[in-house]
Amino acid sequence: MINLDFDLIVDDLTLGLDRTSRAVQLALKRSVRKTLMAVRTYLLRMASKSSGVSQKKLKSYRRVSVKVDGSQGEVWLGLNPLPLHEAGRVSWSHRGIGVRVGGRTYAGAFYKAVYGSEKKVWIRSARNRQEGHATYHPQRKYKSFGSGGSGPSHGRFPVELLGVSLEDAAEEADRRLEQFARDRFRKTFEHELEYALDNEHR
Repeated sequence: MINLDFDLIVDDLTLGLDRTSRAVQLALKRSVRKTLMAVRTYLLRMASKSSGVSQKKLKSYRRVSVKVDGSQGEVWLGLNPLPLHEAGRVSWSHRGIGVRVGGRTYAGAFYKAVYGSEKKVWIRSARNRQEGHATYHPQRKYKSFGSGGSGPSHGRFPVELLGVSLEDAAEEADRRLEQFARDRFRKTFEHELEYALDNEHR
């Protein structure tokens, strides 16, 4: 969760004005909303660059959300891993040592349609205890529902669906987001305040 405080900027730009007036409050509300939407786009862009997952897909997984309440707001960046097969072109062969996605090799992983018809990047749970790859559902284990242990899947399950972490995007956001948000808010509030005051005096 990212909480942004623009009080010092508001104090500076409303010096000599009635902050409780309708014009100032309207300008403030609009500025907060526009700034948070810009922050949302900024976070999506950073998360996409860090993970390799497109912004469109990140939106579908609801990894970035914005909540606006009057003149205040919150921005939330979900850090749970996303499915690894969404992070770019997947390269895998039966003779290889693992799956390659986005320039990185995931040892022990394989690319198959284990459940359903869509191919995804999986790894046996026992193998991943050695490799330590991020999983899409860290607490969920996929198991065989066969009636016995003599079939072709015996010894291969449970398996885990691999994921791609957004931790790097969060660390980068911590370093750069606050200044971006403050600069954007100041510019937006100056414009909205001028517009609101001009209309109020007409």
